[in-house]
Amino acid sequence: MSEELFDVVDGNDKPTGIKLNKESVHQDGTLHRCIAVYVFDANGDLLIQNHHSGFYDHTVGGHVSAGEDYLPAAIRETEEEIGLKNANLQTIITSLYSDEQFNPAKQKSRQRHMFGIFEAHVPAGWKFEPNQEVESIFAQSLEQTIDQMNKNPGLFTPGFINTMAEFIKLKHLPYELDVDRARKNWGRDENL
Repeated sequence: MSEELFDVVDGNDKPTGIKLNKESVHQDGTLHRCIAVYVFDANGDLLIQNHHSGFYDHTVGGHVSAGEDYLPAAIRETEEEIGLKNANLQTIITSLYSDEQFNPAKQKSRQRHMFGIFEAHVPAGWKFEPNQEVESIFAQSLEQTIDQMNKNPGLFTPGFINTMAEFIKLKHLPYELDVDRARKNWGRDENL
C-alpha cells in the first residue's frame, strides 16, 4: 500500500504543487485540507466520536487526499469511519482556516487545516458498528456539547472547537461558543 499524500495549500486554499505525508504536514503546521462531517441521529442529537487521541471529535473527520476535493473526501470518510453509505451530505462551508495549536506546551506538533464542513442525518434504523477507524461514538445534544466546550474545552480536539464555532454561526444557531476562551483554557488540568 502506498503512502497517502496530501496537497499543501496556500492561505487561499489553492494547492501549491507540493504533496506531503501526514507526519510531514503535522510536524510544523504545513497548511493542508481536512473534512469534518456533523452527523445527527433521528432525535436531532449530534453523534460525537471518541477519538483515538482521547479527545471528543467530529462524528467524521479526515484528510483530503492529494488531488481529491472536499465532497468526495467527506463521502469516503463517512463510509470508512461510521459505515454510513450514500450519505446525503450538505456542504456547510469549504476553505475554513483552522489553527489547532491551542497550547504549545501540551501539543507536540502544530496542525493547521483548511476544513470543509458537512452535515448529514442518519436514516431510521441505522446503527454504528465499531471498526478500525472509529471504536465508539455517542449522541449528545448540540446545546450540551457547546456547553461542555465552553466549560471544559480540553475534552475536545481543537479542530472540533474551531469548526463548531463556524457551524453555529453559519447555521444561525442560538448558541455561543467562546473560542478565544476555549483556546486559552485548552490543556488546563482542571475544569473551568
